Amino acid sequence: MRTAKWVVVAAMVATLAPAAMAGVVRVNGDNSWSVFVDGALLDEGSDWQAPSLTAFAEGGATTIAIHVHDAEPGAAGVGGFLADVVLGDGTYIDTQDPRWSCDAGILLADRNDGWEQPGFDDSGWSELTILDQFGSGVWGGGTAAIAAALGSPDSTSYWSWCGPNDVEDEIFFRIVVGDDGTAVEPAGKAATRWASLKQVR
Repeated sequence: MRTAKWVVVAAMVATLAPAAMAGVVRVNGDNSWSVFVDGALLDEGSDWQAPSLTAFAEGGATTIAIHVHDAEPGAAGVGGFLADVVLGDGTYIDTQDPRWSCDAGILLADRNDGWEQPGFDDSGWSELTILDQFGSGVWGGGTAAIAAALGSPDSTSYWSWCGPNDVEDEIFFRIVVGDDGTAVEPAGKAATRWASLKQVR
């Protein structure tokens, strides 16, 4: 329910340090996902029509890392990842932003390279494969339920994957955002002011 979901998020935000602004990362995955913020597992989901809304305190650079598992092996099904980040000042970051990176690999339980931790070097990771914009394509049938659960702002993000979404089933995503709206990239990647990328809403 839209109202109930945002009451929960509001309660989470209220527990954050008064001096810190609060951001929210909103995630859907086909079929299941786990959300890490600065290395800590904060949320999980297993219904692609029921997004998780995870509040986090902004302050310095924040590392958001997400694992998505496609339950149908290989070509038997297609995987999908829909996410956006809404910062405390209203800055909106969708999956088209080039600072997202992804990696396809082994099961989450078997991965022990610190991929979810701040400072992890993801310079060898790939750009996201952009699929259908929210509200269209394979997952279009779930639009109303997802939009109701997301609340405001409306999602303009895109379902994405890492490479063809009928090949790999274990996908890992990362983005690092700064408290001033700047995308912070490890390993020498160029940082870009979010103000120049922010969508007019």
